[in-house]
Amino acid sequence: MAEKDVEAGTPTKIPHLRQVWEKAGITPEVQKWDYEGSGTEEDPYVVTWIENDPRNPMLYSETKKWSITMTVALATLAVAFVSSAYSGGANEVIQEFQISQEIFWPLLWAPLSELFGRQILYIVTYGALTAFNAGAAGSQNIATVTILRFFAGAFGSSPLTNAGGVIADSTYMKEVQTRQDPR
Repeated sequence: MAEKDVEAGTPTKIPHLRQVWEKAGITPEVQKWDYEGSGTEEDPYVVTWIENDPRNPMLYSETKKWSITMTVALATLAVAFVSSAYSGGANEVIQEFQISQEIFWPLLWAPLSELFGRQILYIVTYGALTAFNAGAAGSQNIATVTILRFFAGAFGSSPLTNAGGVIADSTYMKEVQTRQDPR
């Protein structure tokens, strides 16, 4: 939970990694907030950002917003690079392991990002991408290279399928906030 600034009466900042891992975002301020609606089917709660909510991406500093954007861009670039890195040495791999070229398709991660959130998915899948590529780099036979490259591609497709959503989230939130408070 967020620490509370006693003098100002507003929640203090929540560390970024805590925001990533604790998706619920339930703080005393969130629980006590007077949401519009009565919570019934006829009059559901209208869920909005509370005042000075440290989890509201529209309140992030420009530095944090650009850091997130650059991280997403670099992750996407790295996955694109890693996925094509073997093509430069394809002839050597084919010659070394005496095989023909094979193509694999990546798994899609977008549905899982809706279930678990994009940040956690990025961290887990990017870690797996790194581990499988490290394993492939040290492989002693083509079967191992093939299997590890398949899993690297499967996990590495996560940033490719979710990068647009990360950027769209902050754009959408800006539009919503502008409609609610046109100042």
